[in-house]
Amino acid sequence: MIISTIYLIAGELSNADTTAIKGQVYRVPRVGAIAFEVQIGQDTRMILKHKRDETIDRTDLETALAKAGNFQLL
Repeated sequence: MIISTIYLIAGELSNADTTAIKGQVYRVPRVGAIAFEVQIGQDTRMILKHKRDETIDRTDLETALAKAGNFQLL
Protein backbone atom coordinates (compact mmCIF):
# COMPACT_ATOMS: atom_id res chain seq x y z
CA MET A 1 0.00 0.00 0.00
CA ILE A 2 1.24 3.50 -0.88
CA ILE A 3 0.97 6.27 1.73
CA SER A 4 1.89 9.95 1.97
CA THR A 5 4.18 11.53 4.53
CA ILE A 6 4.19 15.32 4.91
CA TYR A 7 7.30 17.31 5.80
CA LEU A 8 7.53 21.06 6.35
CA ILE A 9 10.25 23.07 4.66
CA ALA A 10 11.03 26.50 6.09
CA GLY A 11 9.68 29.36 4.03
CA GLU A 12 7.51 29.97 1.00
CA LEU A 13 9.26 28.29 -1.93
CA SER A 14 9.30 29.36 -5.58
CA ASN A 15 8.81 27.08 -8.59
CA ALA A 16 12.58 27.09 -9.14
CA ASP A 17 13.09 26.01 -5.51
CA THR A 18 10.66 23.10 -5.75
CA THR A 19 12.21 21.98 -9.04
CA ALA A 20 15.70 21.96 -7.47
CA ILE A 21 14.42 20.05 -4.44
CA LYS A 22 12.64 17.46 -6.60
CA GLY A 23 15.85 16.77 -8.49
CA GLN A 24 17.61 15.83 -5.26
CA VAL A 25 14.80 14.22 -3.25
CA TYR A 26 13.98 11.76 -6.06
CA ARG A 27 17.45 10.30 -5.37
CA VAL A 28 16.52 9.49 -1.76
CA PRO A 29 15.81 5.77 -1.32
CA ARG A 30 12.15 4.76 -1.10
CA VAL A 31 10.69 8.06 -2.41
CA GLY A 32 8.06 7.29 -5.04
CA ALA A 33 6.54 10.69 -5.78
CA ILE A 34 6.82 14.29 -4.57
CA ALA A 35 4.29 17.10 -4.40
CA PHE A 36 4.39 20.54 -2.80
CA GLU A 37 1.78 22.81 -1.23
CA VAL A 38 2.98 26.40 -1.29
CA GLN A 39 0.91 29.10 0.41
CA ILE A 40 1.81 32.77 0.59
CA GLY A 41 3.60 33.65 3.81
CA GLN A 42 3.69 30.07 5.14
CA ASP A 43 6.16 27.21 5.32
CA THR A 44 5.96 24.83 2.37
CA ARG A 45 4.53 21.34 2.71
CA MET A 46 6.43 18.61 0.88
CA ILE A 47 4.33 15.47 0.40
CA LEU A 48 6.23 12.26 -0.30
CA LYS A 49 4.61 9.03 -1.51
CA HIS A 50 6.16 5.75 -0.44
CA LYS A 51 5.29 2.21 0.53
CA ARG A 52 3.70 1.92 3.95
CA ASP A 53 6.31 -0.54 5.19
CA GLU A 54 9.28 1.59 4.05
CA THR A 55 10.43 4.57 6.07
CA ILE A 56 12.16 7.52 4.43
CA ASP A 57 15.28 8.51 6.33
CA ARG A 58 15.10 12.10 7.58
CA THR A 59 18.89 12.52 7.38
CA ASP A 60 18.79 11.53 3.70
CA LEU A 61 16.09 14.17 3.11
CA GLU A 62 18.10 16.84 4.92
CA THR A 63 21.16 15.98 2.82
CA ALA A 64 19.09 16.20 -0.38
CA LEU A 65 17.71 19.60 0.63
CA ALA A 66 21.21 20.87 1.39
CA LYS A 67 22.37 19.76 -2.07
CA ALA A 68 19.39 21.52 -3.66
CA GLY A 69 20.14 24.83 -1.89
CA ASN A 70 19.78 26.42 1.50
CA PHE A 71 16.56 24.65 2.50
CA GLN A 72 15.65 23.43 5.99
CA LEU A 73 13.25 20.71 7.16
CA LEU A 74 11.25 21.75 10.18
